[in-house]
Amino acid sequence: MSQSSSLPLKVWKLLSGFGLATILLVLLGILTWLATLEQVEHGLLATLDKYFHWRAWWVPAELWVFPETLKRPLIIPLPGGYWVCALLLVNMICGGLIRARKGWKTAGVLISHFGIIFMIAAGGVAQLYEERGVMMLVEGDQADYAISLTEPTIEVLEVVDGKVSGDVSVARGKELSGLEQRDSRLVKFPGEPFDLEITGWLVNAQVRPGGEGSRNPTVDGWTLEEREKEKEGELNGPACYARAVFEDGTMGDYFILAVPNGRSGLDDYPPVSIETGGKKFAVRMVKQTIPVPFTVKLEDAESEYYPNSSKPKSFHSDILRIDGEDEPVSLRIEMNEPMRAGGFTFFQRTMGGGPQMQQGPQFSGFEVVSNPADKWPEYSLYVVTVGLLIHFVMKFSSYLGASNRSQTKA
Repeated sequence: MSQSSSLPLKVWKLLSGFGLATILLVLLGILTWLATLEQVEHGLLATLDKYFHWRAWWVPAELWVFPETLKRPLIIPLPGGYWVCALLLVNMICGGLIRARKGWKTAGVLISHFGIIFMIAAGGVAQLYEERGVMMLVEGDQADYAISLTEPTIEVLEVVDGKVSGDVSVARGKELSGLEQRDSRLVKFPGEPFDLEITGWLVNAQVRPGGEGSRNPTVDGWTLEEREKEKEGELNGPACYARAVFEDGTMGDYFILAVPNGRSGLDDYPPVSIETGGKKFAVRMVKQTIPVPFTVKLEDAESEYYPNSSKPKSFHSDILRIDGEDEPVSLRIEMNEPMRAGGFTFFQRTMGGGPQMQQGPQFSGFEVVSNPADKWPEYSLYVVTVGLLIHFVMKFSSYLGASNRSQTKA
């Protein structure tokens, strides 16, 4: 066999080999260990994005060695966790299923390998398609949407006589992901008479009066002040500079778009007004709205705390799930007892107010998660368990058969 014809075979053996699987599992262990240590300093969201996001092809991992002496971490370049898992998935398919010996004696092992592949795939699906937000309700209130914890959107709304007219054009996800301060990106709004050129993107910023000494440009007397990223990612307030790019190629003046920092106490900044072709539009940046296919009404929220502390002992919320003209369904959402319906999972996230906390009316906060692979890890564990059980029974039966034969010969 020629060298050229053997190259695919060498690649195949590499991808399906046990050695590659061992290296990848060791790398995953190291990445998980370092990420666990680093999240103490940088927070969970930032650490997950750094170590396991699909955009992170490699990771400058931080390892603190003799911190009193060096005063800085040792940087270790490692491959990104997402791509290590992706390569492990390929390895498991090639080596654990295709290349593995087939037969009734290996049926249990093959089933277990399939369960592991299913579990790894679940993580990839969640990374790409999961949406996560929060729904805050005061007793008696209801809502059919959640607000994203971290993802911003830019909305363009036509305004007629002071009211929104027609559909809202929204830029989210791919249009805004990966933006950095030095970037300049044209964000398109199909159907609208202008697009937006975005520049100077900041993950966490505050709008303040500008002037001499401002590090960033001043627009209409205001500028953006960059703030340190929050450990709790939902407290970040993203912001940027933007200007309209009209259909004839002309451009408008720059203006500021921003989401209030979670510590600012503001809900939203006022929208920016743009007029063109005799029409008036409002442009604003807010946290992404996640529609829910039913309405949730908070009937009662009860909280219990450990004595003489604000540490929660138990939270639970009694709700009505209202789905169109169907009869409303009464349900209780508790800590570690979520509600699953319509492709969404509602977790009891927080609670406040009420007589114990002396902060006015009782309210409840639900973390709302849309994840197509929500139950896949659970199903994969069942599959792995069945496969290992089959393998154990077959091996045990074979052992008993061999033992009986040896006793018969004796």
